[in-house]
Amino acid sequence: MTYEQIQVVTQLVSMAIFMGLTIGACIYAFRSSNKKTFDHVAKAAIDLNDDTEKR
Repeated sequence: MTYEQIQVVTQLVSMAIFMGLTIGACIYAFRSSNKKTFDHVAKAAIDLNDDTEKR
């Protein structure tokens, strides 16, 4: 195997891993079962911001 062939293979493998992680993150973020968790975290961040402004 030449250097160029190894380079192409590693680039394809890296791209496949990156795409898999991206698709996995999107699936995780848009699952309806995670809505309650994301809503809770969003409200906690707003509440924390409100507490900071009152000081």
